[in-house]
Amino acid sequence: GANRGVERAAKGGKGGGGDTTTFPNLDCPQIVEADLLHGEGIDGTGVTVAVVDSGHYSHRNLNKNADGQTRMLANYDAIADVLNEYNPLAGTDSAGHGSHVSGIVANSDNIGTNRDPRYAGVAPNADLISVKAFDSDGRGTYADVIRGLQFLLDTQATHGTDVVNLSFSAAPQSYYWDDPLNQAVMRLWQAGIVVVASAGNEGPEPMTIGLPGNVPYVITVGATGDYKLPVTDTDDYVAVFSSAGPTVEGFVKPEVIAPGSQVVSMMETSSEIAVAHPEYHDGSIYFFMSGTSQSAAVVTGIVALMLDHSPWLSPDEVKYR
Repeated sequence: GANRGVERAAKGGKGGGGDTTTFPNLDCPQIVEADLLHGEGIDGTGVTVAVVDSGHYSHRNLNKNADGQTRMLANYDAIADVLNEYNPLAGTDSAGHGSHVSGIVANSDNIGTNRDPRYAGVAPNADLISVKAFDSDGRGTYADVIRGLQFLLDTQATHGTDVVNLSFSAAPQSYYWDDPLNQAVMRLWQAGIVVVASAGNEGPEPMTIGLPGNVPYVITVGATGDYKLPVTDTDDYVAVFSSAGPTVEGFVKPEVIAPGSQVVSMMETSSEIAVAHPEYHDGSIYFFMSGTSQSAAVVTGIVALMLDHSPWLSPDEVKYR
């Protein structure tokens, strides 16, 4: 069959009803109360997170964990089928999306004594694997994504991959079990890897869940909308763009929603998304964008914290909790 395309599940800047282009003061760890766990030493230590996306931003905040130790275990380019050697000076993300997602998961900036943890990752001490399956325009093919997922399966024993973040979405063309990309995702789940996928940004109409978020086994994440400080539950709502279930097969999706509107994370100024939307960049390393991509990354970080605390949990047990 045709090698169909998949697309990242995010868009620059405001979304979900946000009406400001001023730089938001959104602190994901605080909103999901991960900062309380960081204070107890639960920060993703010993957990390996793989991000299948547009590549790696080679910046200290991603290259090194909160303790200053190198934590990039592998940097695989599934498009070229090349395993890149670790190079703190050379990144592989010309789009910017993968960097943003990775930063939400694990940005180690501003962690520690007397620092401002505003844009820290949810699991700042997790180890990282970058799998590049999307090009500078944020497009990827089934073949590239499946090759990336196969790499994670083949290297699982070596790197101990615990959780994989899939912040992309495509319109389902068949039942979930017939789709080759979904079959690869289910193989990872069977192998003991927790899979977190974005619901997609085709909401708010029902039956708009994309793949691989339509796989009933995985944890599919929708997006919540704007937050105002101080943090309360009373101003949360499902973002208008967040895809909704049920799936064609009748499964309730998404299972969980997480912050996905105007989320601040890392992105090089030279990347395609930042060049297209300079108004959403702070001119240094931070950019804000909205989407279920961002929500999935938050939940991936939370899963890393769960596995730091309880490393024996199976994917099914993680999902159940």
